[in-house]
Amino acid sequence: MDQKQLEFHIASNDYFGTLATVLDLASQDLIAGRANSADIARMLTKQKDDLLYLQEHYRIEESD
Repeated sequence: MDQKQLEFHIASNDYFGTLATVLDLASQDLIAGRANSADIARMLTKQKDDLLYLQEHYRIEESD
């Protein structure tokens, strides 16, 4: 996900659902043999970078 997409998901309040979906699809691809460990490692690195960006720029608060 690029910076613009990340900002869109944050603004739409659906980043965590998107993250869960990305992780689930990666898991399915790995199990089915459609992705190798290098592909998954790149995806996890990108997700880690996104999470670090969120940590640096946002704060999670309980919704009403």
